[in-house]
Amino acid sequence: MRELTVPSSVVALRSDLPLAPAMVSTIWEIAATLDEQRIPATLENAVWLEVSTKRLRGEGSRADNVWLRECLRRLTKVELSGEHKGDPWGAVVLAQWHIVQGGSIARLLIPPAGVHALRSPTTFTKIEATAAHQLSGHGRRLYAILADKKRLGRPYWTFSVEELRALLGVDDKKSYSRWNNFRQWVLEPALEAINDYGTVTVKMTPEKRGRSVHAVRFDWRWKDPHDAVETATENERHSSTRRKRQATNDAPPMIADSKEAARFWWENLSEAERDTWSDQVGREAEIGGVMQPRPERIIREIAFAASGQGGQSAQ
Repeated sequence: MRELTVPSSVVALRSDLPLAPAMVSTIWEIAATLDEQRIPATLENAVWLEVSTKRLRGEGSRADNVWLRECLRRLTKVELSGEHKGDPWGAVVLAQWHIVQGGSIARLLIPPAGVHALRSPTTFTKIEATAAHQLSGHGRRLYAILADKKRLGRPYWTFSVEELRALLGVDDKKSYSRWNNFRQWVLEPALEAINDYGTVTVKMTPEKRGRSVHAVRFDWRWKDPHDAVETATENERHSSTRRKRQATNDAPPMIADSKEAARFWWENLSEAERDTWSDQVGREAEIGGVMQPRPERIIREIAFAASGQGGQSAQ
């Protein structure tokens, strides 16, 4: 299979079925697994992943794989399309799946275009997944619910309070049957987490019928990819340093090893982007009065520093 480079500007993601919150959560976990295994954004061949089904099901989900199997079936229908050098192409996010080892492990075959859409930092799908994956509990559930409605092209959505309690999995908890408790202990912390950590700004407006709150309207503004890149970068920092300057030497480190960070950043660039950076920083250097080719390691470290994400340049 020939290498397929997918520019983010021409990627279209669509499905015949609306994405349910459980499916969104599954996509986040697949994207996170690709990140953890440092699978390059641009591949020549499809890649097999093995992921715990418990992880794919997400927090607060039912203990069996009934809904997970449905999510995986639906993911095989989520299509990617676009153009490469003027030629149209199409692919699916998930090409094949198996649940093995007594239901504890899912084996997933992700085609090159699917890897690119989920893995490339230049693709908004991946940026959204990276930020949202770090949410937990009610924040993650609410984010998934709102992301599902956002895909319908709406700038807001109104839920009845009963519906919202059910969607957030607290309809069986008597302490949350009172609106004030539900708002204070579930909705407000979830919104604070989303607005701090996610790629969207959300406003909540309770709607009353008489003296009682009967519905909640959420208005949102999803950030553009440039804003989202900044958000994703912030989210990679330690929680105690997020959006802050490092004030003391004994504070938790804000960045990992710079050489490793440079390699990770470089691997996620497209071939064209790597060529552009190589030309910009210079493919050769004068050594002993003679121009010599720079090793790729040196080029990527200089480029990483020049990009503003690294520290001091390599020599």
